[in-house]
Amino acid sequence: MSRPLLPVRGDVTDAGFLTLAFLVAVAGFAGTFTGWAFLLVGVVGLGLGIVVGHVANVLRQPLVTVAAMTVGVFFLLGGAVVMRDRAVAGFLPGPDALGGLAESGVDSWKELLTTVPPVDGSGPMLVIPYILGLLCGAGGFTMARRLRWSAAPALAPALVLVAVILLGTHEPDAPRLQGAAFACLVLCWSAVRARRRRRPIRDGGRRATRLATGAGVIAVAAGVAVVASPVLPGAGGDRTVLRDYVTPPFEIDQYPSPLVGFRKYTKDANQLWDQTLFTVRGLPEGGLVRIATLTDYTGTVWGADSGFQRVGPRITTTAQGTPATVTVTIGAAYAASDDVNAWLPTAGVPTGISFDEPGHTDGFRYNLDTLSGIVTDRLSAGDSYTIEAVLPSTQLPEDPQPFGRPTVSTAASTFVNAKATGWAGSETDLGARLRAVASHLRDNGAYSDGGPGEQEYLPGHGTGRLTAFLNAQRPVGDDEQYAAVFALIANQLGMPTRVVLGAQPGPDGVVRGEQVQAWVEVHLADGSWVPLRAADFMPDRSKKPDKQPPQQVENTDASIVPPPNTVHPPSSLTDASQVDPNATRRPGDLDEGSAPWPAFVVFLLTWVLPPLATAALLCLLVLGGKAWRRRRRRTRGTPAARVAAGWQEVLDRARDLGAVIPPGLTRPEQARALGDRAVHPLAHTADATVFGPHDPTDHTATTFWTTVDAVRKAMGSHTSPLHRARAALNLTTFRTRT
Repeated sequence: MSRPLLPVRGDVTDAGFLTLAFLVAVAGFAGTFTGWAFLLVGVVGLGLGIVVGHVANVLRQPLVTVAAMTVGVFFLLGGAVVMRDRAVAGFLPGPDALGGLAESGVDSWKELLTTVPPVDGSGPMLVIPYILGLLCGAGGFTMARRLRWSAAPALAPALVLVAVILLGTHEPDAPRLQGAAFACLVLCWSAVRARRRRRPIRDGGRRATRLATGAGVIAVAAGVAVVASPVLPGAGGDRTVLRDYVTPPFEIDQYPSPLVGFRKYTKDANQLWDQTLFTVRGLPEGGLVRIATLTDYTGTVWGADSGFQRVGPRITTTAQGTPATVTVTIGAAYAASDDVNAWLPTAGVPTGISFDEPGHTDGFRYNLDTLSGIVTDRLSAGDSYTIEAVLPSTQLPEDPQPFGRPTVSTAASTFVNAKATGWAGSETDLGARLRAVASHLRDNGAYSDGGPGEQEYLPGHGTGRLTAFLNAQRPVGDDEQYAAVFALIANQLGMPTRVVLGAQPGPDGVVRGEQVQAWVEVHLADGSWVPLRAADFMPDRSKKPDKQPPQQVENTDASIVPPPNTVHPPSSLTDASQVDPNATRRPGDLDEGSAPWPAFVVFLLTWVLPPLATAALLCLLVLGGKAWRRRRRRTRGTPAARVAAGWQEVLDRARDLGAVIPPGLTRPEQARALGDRAVHPLAHTADATVFGPHDPTDHTATTFWTTVDAVRKAMGSHTSPLHRARAALNLTTFRTRT
């Protein structure tokens, strides 16, 4: 019997429960996306999927057709749902929208897992809830109307719930409430479906009692689950999410250590000393701006670690302090410096960063541990961005306790051991030892940027340069050497320490080369990083070394500043031989060498997916055309005409499977030509109905079509799946009539 196109009561009930279960499941994305647009997009996708499942059920389509229809709806309507800015007229599918959907369908999952939540709730990543809703609607509703197992359709929203958990965060909003609500909905849905298959209960009182009892049991079970879940085994464990197992596709090795080029900011270098690097607005006077945080020393340079990843418009932090809104505008001198123009100057502990130039948003990477940012497409003159930040008020306590063991390689820094022990003196307390070393450097050292008469004080902070710094009659150098040495000594004494390159803006908010400095940060037991400014361990810049006899040099108004390393230092001393010192990299090579997805994915999206999508759409048109023709034959015309059309449907199925039927034959002769005994009674019934003395009824036509459906299914049962697929796409019957 043909199912009605309009949904019946059971359809509406299943669709309602499916929608509620999906809403509860996808609500787990609340901490993953900003805003609630993801929920609306997911519900729209769910509704489209339910329509696909209902139409496929009404037309009695196989699962392969349901899948093809789902793919078709994804591409045809996806532009209007999630990519209106790319769709033609805001809702029609066009090449740009179709390409964006294909790209996001492949790439958005990786982008979500490598972006620090919450991600932008209005961007292309909304394709994820759209896909989940579409699959849940089509799959769940198809199972609801085709499978007798009561809990079968609940598998679809359950899989969505699992996907949301795996794609989500460690600390979702109200997970116990979400789990209890989902379990209650699934139990109620299963109970309704189970009761639907049994004989209705005529006793209204007994029915009400059972309903009340069932509702009470479910409520009690949900309450017990919510209350007891915190004390159950494993409740205190970490939530398993996929982002813990996905490494962000970002290589810090392609960026040089900005500390190497520090000397170009000094006065005697005559390069950037008086040049405007950037301008800061909204930062309290005396505040510091961070350019780069360097955590690893290899014996060659201090370098940054590789923990950079994508972030959304909001950055979660537990830091406490004064909130501030800081605006930074990049100057031409900073943009022209290849060793720093990828590093984003930041202030305090950022809680959100927004660019005036939208293009930088996609290329922005942020390190949550070091509070450093990198823009892969590099900053340009005039670029402006706003930082929402917290400015902690941290000072080094009298008795600082380390967070843990230092992570800097001891093998790379053993050369400082002797001086660390000697300068710390007889102090036993870690804080006192650090202050003793800082005082020795500040009181006994001298400052030199390698100007006229001081060319012997070279730039750099490799093992050789720092050994000379330590073993000289008195330490002499600039911020680069003092910060590098003090950080190494602090780590050797047991305090985790890192180097920061940054600046302290002038009263007008302008940062020139003269304001750039290097300082260190120590990691305390409470998890905070406390800065020790350059003035704590470095002599005043006016304190010059003992005068040396003047030397004849060609250019005495500037020191020779070597270019910064364009190759990131090796991760260990054993890797030093593998670093190519002649390796160079043009600024423009960044975008060419850092594709946002692997090369094989680009190849698939460019050369494989378009023809496959075209083929899928063509297959969908063929399958849809045959389904429309079959329904038209089943429902249009008089009962006699519908019976005749049913026999024609059998012949078309046979031709699709490869049978050859000569024209001009009667129905019994056609049945004999088919060689299938099952169709002989059908042929005689069709003749008797069409040419009989009595007019057939609607019931006769419906019964005949029920037999037609069974015969059609049996005709392909003895063939291979490949042969059946070819038959489903055979176009012969669109042009042949008997």
